[in-house]
Order: sequence, then C-alpha cells, then structure tokens
Amino acid sequence: MSTRRIRFLLSIVFLLALAACAGGSTATGSAAATITMGVSQFSGTTSVTIRAGQAVKFDDSAGNAHNLVTGTGGHPSSEAGAPSELGGNGLSFSGGDVKIVTFPTAGTYQITCTIHPFMQATVTVTA
Repeated sequence: MSTRRIRFLLSIVFLLALAACAGGSTATGSAAATITMGVSQFSGTTSVTIRAGQAVKFDDSAGNAHNLVTGTGGHPSSEAGAPSELGGNGLSFSGGDVKIVTFPTAGTYQITCTIHPFMQATVTVTA
C-alpha cells in the first residue's frame, strides 16, 4: 500500500474519531457554571450563582433522557425572566447532550426534570 493511501486512510480515521467525540454536544460556547445530570438525579452542584447575561452548562454526559423546565417536583411552572428554553415543553436531553442556557434576567430559578421529579437545581442570577 502506498504512503499516500495510508495517509489518506489515517486522515479519514482521524476525522471520524473527531466527529465521534463531538457527537453528544448540542451547544457550544462558554458557561459561567455547570450543572451535571446523573441517571435520575443531578450530581455534584445543584445550586449555582451567576450574573445576568451569563450561561449555565447543563451536562448530561451520564447519558440518560431528561427534560428540564422551570418549576419544582417535576411540574413546569412559568417564571418571569426565565430563559425560554426552560419554558413550554422544556429542554430535552436524549443522553450525552451538553446544552448551554443563558439567563438574561436577575432572579432565582428553580429547575426540575419532568421525567425525574426529584431532580431539583437552583440557578440564582444576580444583577
């Protein structure tokens, strides 16, 4: 096999590996804080404080389905000033997703999972 063909095949393998590493991410950019989801609960930090206009990264690297909304006990609750992604039908995770949500308005926002009602997190946004 020629050197050129080997380089070509190695390039293909490298690009496929690179694409596989990025596969679970659905949002890019930086976030001021991270909330990590486990199989049926938040793991680690469940309360974060950020400034208005900053973002929170919701990391579902555990790979389970989740649907985040503002509210408590798995029940959606409309909260004035909350990011639109967390209203309505919520922010769905199919497993392995990472999504970044910007919080533009100061306030305290309760976040819950409609699939796992005991999942609760708090995002406090200061001016």
